[in-house]
This record gives sequence, C-alpha cells and structure tokens, in this order.
Amino acid sequence: MQTEMEGAVPHVFAAPRDQYMTQRTAGWITTALIIYQNLCAQTGIRPAEGLRESLPATVTLQELRHIVPKAARVEMERAQRAKLKHQPEQEIDHLKKAVQIDPEYIAARNNLAVRLVATEPASAIAEWEEAIRLDPHQGLLFNNLAVAYMTIRNLEAAERAARTSVDLDRTSERARAVLGLVLCLGHKYTVETSALLERASNDYAMAHVFAAQVFVERGEFQKARTHIQAYLSSSQTEFRKNALEMLDFIDHTGQTQESSPDQF
Repeated sequence: MQTEMEGAVPHVFAAPRDQYMTQRTAGWITTALIIYQNLCAQTGIRPAEGLRESLPATVTLQELRHIVPKAARVEMERAQRAKLKHQPEQEIDHLKKAVQIDPEYIAARNNLAVRLVATEPASAIAEWEEAIRLDPHQGLLFNNLAVAYMTIRNLEAAERAARTSVDLDRTSERARAVLGLVLCLGHKYTVETSALLERASNDYAMAHVFAAQVFVERGEFQKARTHIQAYLSSSQTEFRKNALEMLDFIDHTGQTQESSPDQF
C-alpha cells in the first residue's frame, strides 16, 4: 500500500525546516502506526516475528489466582494453530470463543485485541480496557492500549497508557519505544523523547529514524545523522526511503542551519 511518503513530492531542501517536516511527517506517521502495531505483543504464545524482546517474566496476582477452564485453553491452542497457518479469521474466531467461555481469560482478550487493532481499533481498545479492569498490573496491556490509541490519533490517552506501561515494566524496551513514538507524534521533541527513542533503538531499529527526527527539530543535525546512519546500517527496510531523504536534507541544510539557528 502506497503511503503519502511514497508519492511525488517537491524538492524542499532549500525550504525552512518546519516546511520540510510538515510535508514529510504525514506519510511517516501513517507508516509508523502500521509498523508500530507490531509492538502490540501477544501473551501465551511466542512474540511476533522480528521482535527481540521476550514477554514479561513477571506474573500478576490475577494470573496466579485465576484458573482457566479447559475449554477456553483448547480454543486458545486452536487460535495458535490458526496463527501458525496464517488463518487470521479462524484465529479471531477461536479467540472470541475463548473469551466467551472465560471472560476473565486475560491472555485471550489481549491476543484478540492484537488481531483486531489494525482493522477494528475501537473493538481492540474495548478488549484492552476490559482486560485492564480485570488486571491493572500488566504493563503489556497498557503498552498495547497505547498503540491502539495512537491508531485512532488520541495521543493524550496514548501517552497516559504508555507512561503507565513504562512505570509497570521498567525493563521493557518495547514500552519505551511506544512512549517515545507517542511523544514524537505529539511534537514533544524533548530530552525525554530522544532518550526514550535512543535507548529503544538498541532493540527496535525504527526508533533511530524517529530519534533523528527529534534531533532535526532541535537543530542537532550531527546527532540526527548518526541515528540515520545507524538505521541504514541495520537490516530494517521499512523507513529506508524516509531515512535517505532525511540524510539528504541534513547534508544539504543541516550544516548551514547549525551555524545559523536563527533562520528557523
């Protein structure tokens, strides 16, 4: 699917930075939200392909106390088999059955929401909010909810959920990546935002591109160039065109702007 970024755009390297970012950011956001949906992690099965971070090792009190009926577990297992066979409709059907059998089956609710977030974000949000009501101590649920709120462009709610996720799971680079993106999309180009994205970039190469955007907005072009080059050296390709365009912009404009910041 072609994003706005992939369409024909005018040559803007001589334009002010804000004009460049206005013309470029819309397509980046569309692409980012699609890709960042992969940061919604499922539970009870292995993480999505390409995500290095494992699921949280902590177990909440709700998980310890709750006994999942055998019939619900069977539906969860069937959903997993459907996932491995690339049968999303069957996977969703089995997850819905698991939730119907056991409404307190948090893993099934979470996995169902992960499958719905791309096409039915409102339904996914409802599932995560109910899961959080049942178990408010799982950082992963708040992380996933934050991505869903980003999908519908409710950045205020996304930031609240993302911050809660970070508070509940201080070791999660996934949570930092999501919070960093929320702040970046909200034009909060602060030291906190760049620190979150820089740390998350160790596990998520795409975070390099958004860290670079933050540094460009702050006029720190050398730091931006370093992150772009790090991304281009990775195996990731989703933002390669964007990264090359930003690097070209920095090479044409960055040195002059760094020496003349009042031009912005």
